[in-house]
Order: sequence, then structure tokens, then C-alpha cells
Amino acid sequence: MTSGISHRRLSDCTLEEGAAGFTEGFTGYAMPVNVTAQSLLLRIQRDNTDRDASFVFFDGDRPAGILLIGRRGDRSRIGAIGMGPTLRGHGLGRSVLLDTIDAAKARGDRLLFLEVIDSNERARDLYLSLGFRITRKLVGFGRSAKRGAPDVAPAEECSPATAAGMLAAFADPDLSWQTDPRSFESAELPFRGFALAGKAAVLLDDTAKDVRIFSLAVDPAHRRQGLGRALTDAIAARYPGRRLYTVENVPAGLLDLFMRRIGWRKTALSQSEMVFDLS
Repeated sequence: MTSGISHRRLSDCTLEEGAAGFTEGFTGYAMPVNVTAQSLLLRIQRDNTDRDASFVFFDGDRPAGILLIGRRGDRSRIGAIGMGPTLRGHGLGRSVLLDTIDAAKARGDRLLFLEVIDSNERARDLYLSLGFRITRKLVGFGRSAKRGAPDVAPAEECSPATAAGMLAAFADPDLSWQTDPRSFESAELPFRGFALAGKAAVLLDDTAKDVRIFSLAVDPAHRRQGLGRALTDAIAARYPGRRLYTVENVPAGLLDLFMRRIGWRKTALSQSEMVFDLS
């Protein structure tokens, strides 16, 4: 490490140090990033983050960067890598990535994933130069807060665990890491669950100004019967005057047609999922 720059395993840091390193590491990012200890804990749980394989970077005593590694079986994922302004310009990002690849190989992992915002050409080109390849595009969708609430009964709430179980049962194959049902196996607050007739379910977080939809699924045996529209309309009725959205982690093509039909628009940002074959 460059003089004054050090790192510690996330397991040896407090959540507050990790959150500060995350926030500082993404200074100047394409969208504002402000991570709290609680939101970092939720991310750790949701992404199956391995705290021993993840690191907080320090400039002196000050948290200034982050590396989060998620692990599921023989697959791992760089859930976040960000170096703050005082750490940049030293080749640290490339060095950390090379070390991450070597560590994944040493663990016996088969694949290493990450996502990059498509407008971030510098980061994308770095990943490509190291041997990552683009596998697919990930997109997001939103329903404007200006749209009137549908004239339907608001969605009926169920426990997050009940919704998570339905989502696992109804899931499409080969979902992205963040939409994989394993992300919601221990779903609890601030997640809220909603279901429709035991055939469609959604998990969301309504604690911010906008309502984020984390996962939505309909029983494959009952698709194309209007249940998806009925559930999203019922959610919109429950949150009148508020924007509903998914972030850009939905595989392109999976929901595009459905979202157009119900009047949700694709968001301007998109991501590329990338993978490094470790075998």
C-alpha cells in the first residue's frame, strides 16, 4: 500500500467505519451515495457479503474506500469497490481487483461477477482489460409519482418472510445476483411484503421518499392472467402520490414488455453485468 494507506477486513471494522468507507469511496459517483451503518448491514445480509473477504480502506485513520465481496457457493461477486478522492491516482483500484481475482481463485470459486454503470466507461474498460467479459444488460423501471392512483383496493400486506417464500417459488431462472431469491431469504424490516391470492407477491421498501420494489413475481402457472398488473396497481393505490421504482438490476428483456403494458418507464441508467471465469 502507498504510505498512509492501509486496509482492514470488514470483519475487523465497525459498521460505522464500513459505512464511512463506502460513502467516501463513491464520492463523485454517477448518483449520490450516502451509506449508514444500518443500510450497510442490510446490504451485507442481502448480498451474502463475506466480511472476511471484504475490506475497508483507510487514509491514515479515516475510512476512505470499500471492497465488498458476496459469496454463494462457487460464485462470488464484487458488490462494491470504491476508492475515495485521496486514494485515487495510485493504481490502487487495479491492484485491489487483481488481488480479488487471486483470492477468488484461491478459494476455489468458479465465477466472479460485478456490475458497472454503462456510462462509467473508465471502470468498464478497466474490468475488460483485466479479463472480465460483459454477459448482459441490467435495467430498471419506474412509475411516476404524477400518475394518479388506480381505482382499486390497496394491496394486502403479508409478512416479508411469506412474500420471500412466494418469490422463491415463482422465480425465473438465471436472475441477477440482486434479484435472486437468495437475496431475500432472511427478509425482515424495512422490507414489506404484499401478496395477491397466493399467486403473486412483491417485496418493497417504503422508508424513503420513493418506494423501491426489490422483487416482484407471479406464479408461472398463472401468468398472463392480469395478476401482475393487478398487484402493481394495488401497490400504486397503497402509495398514492409516490414514485415506485426498481433499480437497474433487472435482466434486460425479462420485464420490459410487462412494464410497458402497465405504464412503467425504463430508467435512464443501465448497467452491464460482467463475469470473470476463474476456472
